[in-house]
Amino acid sequence: MNEDILTTLKILIIGESGVGKSSLLLRFTDDTFDPEIGATIGVDFKVKTLAVDGNKAKLAIWVSSHLIVYREI
Repeated sequence: MNEDILTTLKILIIGESGVGKSSLLLRFTDDTFDPEIGATIGVDFKVKTLAVDGNKAKLAIWVSSHLIVYREI
């Protein structure tokens, strides 16, 4: 894997309240699941680095409370 090449991809996950956006984020980034996770207030943010075609890609993943995103869009 070439350590010198680092691409950053920004991902925003939006959707209705209570559908599992934050659970998806935690499962993908930390490989954990919390059945008692509460509603997102504001924004959740995680970073995950992956190997893609022999290069490093950094994913910056944002999960937003649906009310904040819809109001701004």
